[in-house]
Amino acid sequence: MATTAQPPSLPQRPPVPKLKRAVWLAMVAMSVFFLVLAYADLERHGLAGAAYRSDWLTPPLAAMLSANTAVLVASSLALRRARQYLRLRRLRACLRWLATAFALGLGFLAGQAIAWRSLLAAGVYVAAQPNSAFFYLITAAHAAHLLVALALLGWLLTRAWRGRLQPDRPLLMDLTAILWHFLDATWVYLYVVLLYWR
Repeated sequence: MATTAQPPSLPQRPPVPKLKRAVWLAMVAMSVFFLVLAYADLERHGLAGAAYRSDWLTPPLAAMLSANTAVLVASSLALRRARQYLRLRRLRACLRWLATAFALGLGFLAGQAIAWRSLLAAGVYVAAQPNSAFFYLITAAHAAHLLVALALLGWLLTRAWRGRLQPDRPLLMDLTAILWHFLDATWVYLYVVLLYWR
């Protein structure tokens, strides 16, 4: 009895965990939210024309936002490094880089608070200068999202501190990194809109 040759089976890709899919869907929703806000601000520029005043965005404030952006990018790079060390099973180095990413994330939020404080000290309120409303709204929305990501990063850091971060099961690290890098890229986009599309 002749047997028919079976075609070689294609290698199966591991299924994407449901949590990872949920994070990607959440990021799509966040992207739409931030894109709509940016688009509304740019449309307002076009409708208001020369009447659109952005003199509240002073060179010192722009420099502060640039420094904050550099801090957030450095935090993203530190988290990337922590993931690399987790894969290599170098857990102490992973812990160090996680702590660095967390501290830089806190530094970014502190820098944004200082930017707000400098605006308020200069008398830039929404009622007095409605054109600054986009800055307040977009930075507050981004900070709220970043606080969620920072809480995840803090949880990851405590697990690493207790030695409960498993290199064989890096899902928590992957989810946190995806969200953190996304918020980093979102801020860079918003920074460009705030400073250069004027």
